[in-house]
Amino acid sequence: MRRFFGFLSLLVTMVSAAPSDLYPLYQEVVQKIKEESIQPFDEKRLMESCVEGMIKSVDKNGQYLNEEEYETLYLSSKPVAGIGLFLMQKRNRTYVKSVVEHSPAQKANLQKGDEIVQIDGTLVRNLSFDEVVAALRGSPNSKIKLITSKPNSYKPNEVQLVRKIVTIDLISSLMFENSIAYVKISSFAQDTLPTLLEDVNYLYETQHHKINGMILDLRDNPGGIFTSGVAVTSLFLEKDKPILMVKSRHKDDKKQYKNSPQDFDGTEYAEKIDALSFLKTVPLVILVNNDSAGSSEIVSAVLQEYNRATIIGTPTFGKDTFATLFPLSSNTSAVKFATARWSTPKGKSVWPSGVIPTIEINQRGEEEDIPLQEALRFLQKK
Repeated sequence: MRRFFGFLSLLVTMVSAAPSDLYPLYQEVVQKIKEESIQPFDEKRLMESCVEGMIKSVDKNGQYLNEEEYETLYLSSKPVAGIGLFLMQKRNRTYVKSVVEHSPAQKANLQKGDEIVQIDGTLVRNLSFDEVVAALRGSPNSKIKLITSKPNSYKPNEVQLVRKIVTIDLISSLMFENSIAYVKISSFAQDTLPTLLEDVNYLYETQHHKINGMILDLRDNPGGIFTSGVAVTSLFLEKDKPILMVKSRHKDDKKQYKNSPQDFDGTEYAEKIDALSFLKTVPLVILVNNDSAGSSEIVSAVLQEYNRATIIGTPTFGKDTFATLFPLSSNTSAVKFATARWSTPKGKSVWPSGVIPTIEINQRGEEEDIPLQEALRFLQKK
């Protein structure tokens, strides 16, 4: 009950600037639920749903992180293990978006499109996305039981797994015939720029400084640190080119980011960037899909606008905002919601349609990577 009143004080704080009749309205609804609801309910869960509803009303991608979620995702210094899944949620159902190689999930034969029905006996449809993520994580070598179902199948599958520290390759790269470089970026993290520079330099050296084209694969990349996206974009543009404009709700709070190392914390990498100046002119294809979001859309939208890259795939997610995490003082929890919006140098937004590919191709089945094959054919004609 003490935690409930902690949440109650949180709600009072959040609505204090609102019309004075809103809080009595909340109290009346809670009282009616207590007196008349045929369904069992938990007061703490009720309050959390209320706070989460407020966040979702101003940002559909916003999040309320309760104590356990905030501790697991942001505060804990203990090693956190998982099973190696990227997930997506549709209509309160949670599906596997992709599986990390050599992870417990891959060894258990979990595949893209599988639905996660239960986690350790808890029905997933009753959980928020962050609760699902938190439930899948735990101490290294701890056990977890999932109930899953395959697409177009009603037969449940029980899977027993052991959580492990899962290592995800931030960037993977290789060379195709005719000196075409392929680089896949899984997310835009703090180390994306130096890792990318290292990988591309290795390919460049092993090819005796001959790269005739490049494929940048941003499919299933959810974004990450937006300045990392600015940094990657800058590699393919001439110096001092405008990259994007960022505005908050405050009229005077806006900033233009240019292709300058100072704008994306890349000063220490300036020499390595200059050594790969061929990137500013190399024929470039970017692969995207509906799950390419955030910084993936910055890279794709800006380079497409400058006619610097050919985009192949399906329209991207369509998100033109940046979120900020706000720890709350009433208890160990936090809220996260959009606080700024970005646009291309010409003032264009990717919301709501996303980046529309130059060549629109949908992946059919798992056997052959059709967008990748189209990218190779396109560059081999150059």
